[in-house]
This record gives sequence, C-alpha cells and structure tokens, in this order.
Amino acid sequence: MLLKDKVAVVTGAASGIGLATANCFAQEGAYVVLADIDELAGRAAVESIQKAGGEALFVKTDVSKESEVEALIATAERDFGGLDTIFNNAGIEQPVTPSTEVSEDLFDSIIGVNLKGTFFGCKHAIRAFKRRGGGTIVNNSSVSAFANVGGNISYAASKGAVMSLTRVLAIEYSKDNIRVNAICPGVIDTAMNQRNADLASNRAEVEERWKTITPLGRMGTPEEVAQTVLYLASDMSSFTTGVGLLIDGGRVAT
Repeated sequence: MLLKDKVAVVTGAASGIGLATANCFAQEGAYVVLADIDELAGRAAVESIQKAGGEALFVKTDVSKESEVEALIATAERDFGGLDTIFNNAGIEQPVTPSTEVSEDLFDSIIGVNLKGTFFGCKHAIRAFKRRGGGTIVNNSSVSAFANVGGNISYAASKGAVMSLTRVLAIEYSKDNIRVNAICPGVIDTAMNQRNADLASNRAEVEERWKTITPLGRMGTPEEVAQTVLYLASDMSSFTTGVGLLIDGGRVAT
C-alpha cells in the first residue's frame, strides 16, 4: 500500500478526478479527508469508501475562502493526527466565451476557485507539513497551461498560474522535505467536460473534436488521472518536484 497510514486531503472530491483520487488513496491505505461544496455527494463518497473498508471523512469546503481551507487542514490534523499529502483539485470551468466578452465577475470567480483555492490549500498544507516533517502537494493544472483552442481565457490563465505557483513552492520549500508537483490533464471524461459539451450547439461534434485533437483518439478517464496523482503523492516520485505531468493522450506532442 503506497499511502499506508498517510493522511491525505483531496479537494473537489465529490465527483470526477477528485472522487477517483480519493477512492484510489483510500485503497492505497490513506486516511482521506474529502472536501467539496457538494455536501450530499461528498458524504455519499465517504460512505462508499468506508463500506469498502477505507478511512475517510468529509468537510464541506469552499476553497475560494481561506478560512474554510484553514479549517479543512485543521480538521485533518485534529481527526487523523497530521497531514502528509494534499491534492488541490477543486476547480470550475469557463463557458466558451470570446475573451472580450468575459465579465469581471466570471473572471474573478474562476480565479478565486482555481488559483486562490490552490494557493490557500498549498499555504495551509505547507504549515501542517512543517509540523509533520515533510509532505507532498499535487496541484491540478491543465493541458490549457500549454496548449489551447481559445475561448477560455480565465480558465487558461488560472491553470497557467497554478503551474507557476507549483514551481515557486517546489523551490522554496524543498529544504523542508516538501515536494510540490502538478498534473496537467487533457480532455477527461468528467462532468465538467460534459457540461461544456452540453452548452455547445452540437455536442457530438464537440466530443469528436476532442478526440481528433488527442492522438490517442479518446478521452481519458478520472481513474487514469488518479494513478498519476498517486505517483506524485507517494514515494514513487521521491526525486520529482516542480514538474507538471501531462496526462493528455499526446495532445501537446502534436
């Protein structure tokens, strides 16, 4: 078990990549704290993990609010005795919109969750790691930090910033036995991407384009992403820090 007796926090854990990762961490022996704004789905996920023999709890958390993220980390330390790893996964999408039509409120909301939420998670996790003697951070960036098709300026800006934040923290806290990495998923079969497809005039056409721009010719699964998160969170990647691992089916290679 790669995370046996480790304490892990996963944000955005009620669905998609976050849920798959929480399940994966629990199967690998971690005590998992699931955080999300969707309390019903979050508690159902915890119940499922517990029925499978895992250890988990749920904390309703809006990651755009620092006080709630601070309380989340405090709960992990209080209930499970410390913190060893955090997956800053919570994020929201921008509907495809011409950049000059993006409102200030929309831009702020996406930056608030995707970038500020990641920063708050890192900030308070690092404080906990110092009390623990080290730890690992995995941030959810995106292929959008490297390749884009336009129409998602606030999302792409937030994810590019997450990559920069990851590199800064990796350098700054390496002396404290803290590793900081990111994943950069391509098109993954999640509710977020399905919502984007639903907003399009021709959903089938959108899904076909996603496959066309991906050399492997399909969407990835949340479970495939979770395995990469596990690698970066565990000792398997003990000499890896400050990187963004692409999980994009070859898209950036084209």
